[in-house]
Amino acid sequence: MSGVITLIKEDHKKVEAVFKKLEKAEPIEIPDLLRQVQELLVPHSKAEEQVVYPAIKEIVPDESSDVDDGLEEHHHVEATLEQLLASDPEAPGVDGLIAAMIGEVRHHVEEEEEQILPSFSDAASNQQLSELGEEFTAAKERALQALRTGAAPA
Repeated sequence: MSGVITLIKEDHKKVEAVFKKLEKAEPIEIPDLLRQVQELLVPHSKAEEQVVYPAIKEIVPDESSDVDDGLEEHHHVEATLEQLLASDPEAPGVDGLIAAMIGEVRHHVEEEEEQILPSFSDAASNQQLSELGEEFTAAKERALQALRTGAAPA
């Protein structure tokens, strides 16, 4: 099992790949791409919130405010994604909302990968990172199932 930081970065790359398609997409392609973003991003965010963020706050207390900011960014992006999924892809402003959501996620990823995760990696043991990787993967699976079935995540 990979360490949690490797898993998080792999997820970030997968989301970025869909963003690149979304930026070039025709309106008819947008709903499917947004669902792909949702299935990648929402479980990732929920797993970070349940497993990773509490561990970071415990192991690297100096990162607590950045972690709290990340949590707010997750909630804002999820709300924007819900709004986009409920919108007509050709409606005025949808392209701007997509661009804003992508920009916010990219900013969030940059902060995580350049500030929070390196501090966490330095402070946590390999065993902690490996165990968190397993917990992160399990939490993502539960959140994905909840998303697909419309149930609240456990």
